[in-house]
Amino acid sequence: MTDYLCHDFKTPRTDAARRLPSTFRFIPVIFYLAIVGTAYIMTMDYLNFQKAKKLKQEATERKTRIEGERDALNAEFATLEAETKKAEGLAEWMEGARNIQPIVVKIARAVAQETKFGEVTLERGDEVAANLSLGIKISGINASTEIVNIENALGQLQYRSFSPQQTKTEELIEYHSTLVRSTQ
Repeated sequence: MTDYLCHDFKTPRTDAARRLPSTFRFIPVIFYLAIVGTAYIMTMDYLNFQKAKKLKQEATERKTRIEGERDALNAEFATLEAETKKAEGLAEWMEGARNIQPIVVKIARAVAQETKFGEVTLERGDEVAANLSLGIKISGINASTEIVNIENALGQLQYRSFSPQQTKTEELIEYHSTLVRSTQ
């Protein structure tokens, strides 16, 4: 080797560019603070996202449970309404289901002794119990006047004849009518 050592790196040199201002020393500090801040914001966003997913799932479960309860209450309400309508229909039917015995007694008392009944039928209406279907086969001398007497007697019980029909054959009169209770 040679005795002469070259130390070029130790010789003073002039700078090619000016030095950076001293405020630029904060740029790396600001960079690392920005990285830490970004990591904090991302972590908080992720935690809030997980919390929001959990709250959404709880709200969906609560909504499903409440809808189930609502449907159960609506079904119960519909059942109660149906039972109420049935009960009202039964109450109307019971109100209309008056005793038939007074009607039969009035018919028997309205007719003279020499008049003969061939057949007397009283049938209650299926839908409206207050309406009665009356059918009489009557024979005798004054059979036509007896029909008028029967209608008058039924009028005393607050029944009126609706669409009465008479069929007359020799001495026999067939009388059919629907008795409707008139409420006064």
